Amino acid sequence: MTLRQRLLWLSIPLLVLTLLIVDVLSQRLLLSRFDSQDRQVLSSEAKTLGQRIDNTVTRSLDLLRTYAWWDDSYEFVQGAAPEEFRRRNLDPDSLINLGLDFMVYLDDSGRVLGEQWVPPDLSELTAVDGPRPDSMRGLRLSILERSAELGLYERHDDVEDISGQLLLVQGVPLILVSSPITNSQGTATPVGTILAGVFLDAQRREELQHQVDGTLLLLLPGENRDWETLGASDFLQRTRVSQGRTLDQHRQQIELLFHDLRDEPSVRLQITLPRTLYEQGRQAIGFFLWLTAAVALVALLLVYLGLDRWVLRRVQRLNAEVSGIGCAAPLPRLSAQGNDELGQLAGELNKMLERLDQSEARERVILDSISDGYFEIDANGTITNVNRALLEQLGYAPEELVGHSFRKVLSSEDIERARLQLLKALSEQGSTTFSAPLRRRDGSLAYLETRFSLAHNAEGELVGYRGILRDVSEQIAYQNQLLDMAYRDPLTGLGNRKAFDEQLRAAIESARREQSPLVLMFIDLDHFKDVNDRFGHDIGDALLISIAERLRQSLRQPDRFYRLGGDEFVMLLPGTSREAAERLAQRLLFALATPVELNGIRIDFVTPSIGIALFPEHADNAEALVKAADSAMYRAKQGRNQACVYEARSAR
Repeated sequence: MTLRQRLLWLSIPLLVLTLLIVDVLSQRLLLSRFDSQDRQVLSSEAKTLGQRIDNTVTRSLDLLRTYAWWDDSYEFVQGAAPEEFRRRNLDPDSLINLGLDFMVYLDDSGRVLGEQWVPPDLSELTAVDGPRPDSMRGLRLSILERSAELGLYERHDDVEDISGQLLLVQGVPLILVSSPITNSQGTATPVGTILAGVFLDAQRREELQHQVDGTLLLLLPGENRDWETLGASDFLQRTRVSQGRTLDQHRQQIELLFHDLRDEPSVRLQITLPRTLYEQGRQAIGFFLWLTAAVALVALLLVYLGLDRWVLRRVQRLNAEVSGIGCAAPLPRLSAQGNDELGQLAGELNKMLERLDQSEARERVILDSISDGYFEIDANGTITNVNRALLEQLGYAPEELVGHSFRKVLSSEDIERARLQLLKALSEQGSTTFSAPLRRRDGSLAYLETRFSLAHNAEGELVGYRGILRDVSEQIAYQNQLLDMAYRDPLTGLGNRKAFDEQLRAAIESARREQSPLVLMFIDLDHFKDVNDRFGHDIGDALLISIAERLRQSLRQPDRFYRLGGDEFVMLLPGTSREAAERLAQRLLFALATPVELNGIRIDFVTPSIGIALFPEHADNAEALVKAADSAMYRAKQGRNQACVYEARSAR
């Protein structure tokens, strides 16, 4: 019998038995208990919502009372400074800050003395079971008429006779509060009434919706039902909650009925909640969980005994042998496991180990025989394999690289570039080339060119990168030498004309961008031709080298000097003013006028002539600036051994 058949014959009877027992135990024995808990949750939601609405009414009454019990309001109703009172106290901003949508002052006869309305847009006032009002004016008149019907305009001798109620006016729900008007101490006989209200617009209805876990609907008063009083406050005493609940298999409903001051039904709120506990109990009767667990435990025990005898012990031994295989060559072989699937698996694993031994041996011989370096890194950037050539190129031992991050051999400025190259290879799904100096073990740098590609496992997932490194140090050194020769004067070591042209354009762009000055100096040696004629070109070259060295020593940034050829030198001074340039020119005149001793020959007749031009004062581009400096230098040579600043009339 195969392993699969044995597992099948063990599993089917136990599975069928377990399902039958669970089905019998999962009858609806405790559904009424969960249903009672759902009922309590629903009732609690209704009472909490009613209490929150009561808090809103109480807050509005408290705010209204501060206006009603106020000397200014008392005097206003009696006719004192009505316009000043309206301007200061019945402005829209004050009403918005109080959180009210309207406030109306009325005398004992119901005549409106002052009012302010800042209601929501009519589009936000959704009527209950009907079209929304046609206009705010009509809604205002309906509110005042309903207030009169409720007796809110009648004279009140009791200053404590305040009221708050939830009403429907033209189908629009609103909280309406009123308070008699008296003095600040509450001792005067009331002389009028203040009405204020808050419309339950779309936003406020949504806020109410957020206060319950289920669905909330505003309805008309509706049919008669069994109700019970919700609470003890004046407002809650007029609020009823339904004793019975409407429900189906998945939902349950409860209603809050609000009454006006005449104890007539005005608004009904309906709360619908899911029967969560009922559903949970219906699906998995908690009372029987321990019985199900006991049955499952017995079934698992029986399955385990069969698996342990025919499968688990052999799998455990096979797992121990496989996990004991390390990196040492040759790889060990697994012991025989019988003739079923486990035995066949062990045999195939042994064949695989044999092929792996041969493959790894060939791979190591090939990698160690090539002259270029080879590396493998995982997806986290950890080096997992290197060959002998790479170790020799960098001077590391295998344990100093394997298991360490590739950042160990890269300088800080090249790490980010390498990371971007790895991401590029990942996005392009191919190989890419990367050149960077790598740090040897002795601290020196080896310039290596790396070509690497992605490594994937059998499922196509990225597991790392592999690549070849080739030493290009000599090529890099040669390229640097050629680059230096292209921009360096071979005699003096200063920048040549090509370097000057590029640096001048860059300096002008920078000065234009930063709106800073730029000074260009032309230096020409007087009587230099006499040196070549009298002492020879070797002495002339030596003199040029000496003068170049003096120029370097006179400037903090010697790389700003350039030799254009012959005895002509130029100097770039970014961010330098005219006065600073003239002071530097005088220092150069003094430094270059000092006699030079060359091979016993004293040369004291060679002096400099310096021309100075400023950007953008004298020119706004490179060519014009060079011409201006050359013109100034030409004027300086007319008097010898002096420095001249460019002037337009000095142009040739």
